[in-house]
Formats: sequence, C-alpha cells, structure tokens
Amino acid sequence: MRAIHRVAIVLCVLTFGLIVWGGHVNTTRSGMAFPDWPTSNLAPMVTYAPSEWLWAKDKFWEHGHRLLAGIVGMVTTLLLVLSIRATPRSQRPHRSIGLLVAVVFGTVATAILGLNHMPSGIMESFMVVLAVLLVTFLTIAIRAPYELRAMWLSVAAFVGVCLQGSFGGYTVRNNLPDWTSTTHGVLAEIFFMMAIGIALLTSPTWERVRASWSPSQSLQRLVSATWAITLLQFFFGALTRHMDAWGASITWPHWTDDAFFPSQEMWQQTQVVVHFLHRSTAYVVALFILAQAISLRHVPVRLFKNLGVVVAALVVVQIALGAGILWTFRGELVTTLHVMVGVALLVSNSILMFSIRRRTATAHAPASAGTFVEQGGH
Repeated sequence: MRAIHRVAIVLCVLTFGLIVWGGHVNTTRSGMAFPDWPTSNLAPMVTYAPSEWLWAKDKFWEHGHRLLAGIVGMVTTLLLVLSIRATPRSQRPHRSIGLLVAVVFGTVATAILGLNHMPSGIMESFMVVLAVLLVTFLTIAIRAPYELRAMWLSVAAFVGVCLQGSFGGYTVRNNLPDWTSTTHGVLAEIFFMMAIGIALLTSPTWERVRASWSPSQSLQRLVSATWAITLLQFFFGALTRHMDAWGASITWPHWTDDAFFPSQEMWQQTQVVVHFLHRSTAYVVALFILAQAISLRHVPVRLFKNLGVVVAALVVVQIALGAGILWTFRGELVTTLHVMVGVALLVSNSILMFSIRRRTATAHAPASAGTFVEQGGH
C-alpha cells in the first residue's frame, strides 16, 4: 500500500498542476494553437520538435498541457497496475475487465503515437463507452468493501483520464465548443477527486485520524452540502470562462455603476445569466464555508479544525481574485490564480467530505459488482 499511496500523491500533485496549466491555456487563448489532435501540427505529440513550440507562447502552453496530460495518464496507468497487483487474486476484477482496460489503453496509445485521421463517429462512440464505464466503476467503487475501494477507484480513474483526454481532443477538433470545454474542466475535477480518494484510502495515518472520532449527522450533512455547492460553483466558473461571460459585468460588487442587479433587458442574454449565477453562487459557497469552519472548531481533530480555517481563508482570497478579474479586464495572472485557488477550494472541501462523511461498512462486495469480481481465483 505504501507504493500505491506514494504514486497517488504524485498523481494528485501532477493533476493539480495540469488543471492550473489548463486554466492558463484558456486564460491565454492558446487552446487552438494546434487545430489538430492527437497530433500537433500533424506531428506525433511525443516527438514534436521542441524548437517548434518552446518559444511560441500559445504553442508552449497548449503543447505543454498535452505533454503533462500524457504524464498524468502514464502515472494513472501505473497506479492501476499497482492497485490490482496489491489486491488478492480472489478479489481482483474479472479477466474480462482486464481485457477491456487493455483495449482502452491500446486505443489511447495509438492516438498518442500519431493517429491523424479518425472515421466519423468513432471518437464520439469511444467517448460514450468511456462515460458509461466511468459511471459503472465509480458506482462499484462507492459500494465496494473498504479494502477494495482504492482498487476500484484506480480502475475508474484510468477510464476517467482516458475520457478526459478524449474530451480535450474532441474540443480542439471541434474548435472549442462551450459545452465540451466546460465538460473537460469539470471532468478534470472529478478525476482529481478520485485521485485524492485513492491517496486517502491508502494512507494509514488518515485512516487512524478518521477513525479517532465520530462526527455528528448534522456536521456530515453540512460538510457534504458545502462540497456539493463548491462543485456546482466550479461548474458555473468553467462555464463563465469558456463562454467569456466574465465581461457581462465589469464592476463589483454591484452589476453596473447604476444598479446592483442586471436590468430586465440584460436577462435576455445568456452570458448575463451565467455570470450572475457564478457570482451569486460564490456568496452562497462563502456562507456554507463559514458555517463549516465554525462547526469544525468543536471537533477533536486539529487537522480538520485547521483545514476548515484554511478553506475559509481561501474563499475570501477567491472572491477578491474574482473581483480582480473584472478590475484588470481579465489579466492573465489574476485569472489563472482564480482558477488555482478555486481548485484548492474544491480539493480542500473534498478532503473534508471524504474524511467526515460516514457510511455503513459492508462485509461483502455488492451484488451489482458480482459480475466484475472473480470469486475463487483465476
């Protein structure tokens, strides 16, 4: 488990960097530096000459994002292999799951090595299959016995990183449509939360701390609600960024110099609605996080007390950065910092939710997972 935990920690660090890097790609409008994918200027991604992209700002950010995504994919694959090998043979996924994972890996590897053309519908079908598999494996992971949860999360994370890469490529090949770009951003956070879950599940220290006290039902509900509203706010933020809805209002805290709220005519514009939802939900998130920090002051675990304070401080910084985007007319530094702090907020609330949320332990694998787990060995 120690090796799995270390690899999971590395994956979390890399994923954090990848999400922030991806946010900067959007900030610098570098997403279409290459109109093709998985190739870069029709050259295989991994062999594209550095002299062609290192010194061009847009190409540097976009190609660097692609390469870092490839590294995240490789570490995720390593984590999957280690997790399965650490699982007793009688409890490992059925061989058919292994074959399925191998087919997915082969398809993605072929693309990375330079598949220039894809028949119409192939990529979309592949993404639909991956989405179904992701939901399936996540459901199994949530319902699986505690000792098998990290392994099933590793399977789900592998499928998730493949789906995330596919969405990134699909977005580029279709000239950055808003809905795919937003989904790409939200999927990144879902993948990150899976990586965090694996890191926590394989940490003996975390399990000892978590088992040292029993949180009240009201605290569990509050922490879970805070996590959920933060995830919703991240979705609105991604939508605001990719729709360029930030410019619907460039004043804060009021909407215009003359009014606190948008006028009736403004509500006809989608960008106004999206920006208003993002801005309004930020205040709701702040209230939930404040209530969470106050409630955590009474828990016996200092780690969770401190984390509650850190999250409360982060949300103040995040709101200030959001206002700074308007005041600097979407300045690159403040905009990317806004993404980074937003990711840190969601990560922190996810750790709190994983640590405090309780569920009744089950002694056996759920019936729905029965066809995926071999009983009695290979």
